[in-house]
Amino acid sequence: MKPGEVYEWLDQGPAILLSQCSIPAPCREEDFVDFLRDLDSWPQDRGWTIKLLVTGEMMDVHEETLNTDASFQFKGVAIA
Repeated sequence: MKPGEVYEWLDQGPAILLSQCSIPAPCREEDFVDFLRDLDSWPQDRGWTIKLLVTGEMMDVHEETLNTDASFQFKGVAIA
């Protein structure tokens, strides 16, 4: 995966990868309060800043939420 590539994000349609980012990792419910007390202790995952092509929204998402199946990667998408 690299910036400029376009992937399906969840059920929200195509999204262009803008840059890699760090994003808070999912946590178990019993750990949530501890992490809120010390946000620096919250584990980080690798993610991507994306822009949804349909709505223009930009957000940070977990990498595993991007559909990396080759049949879903959009090829030759013109970005205006």
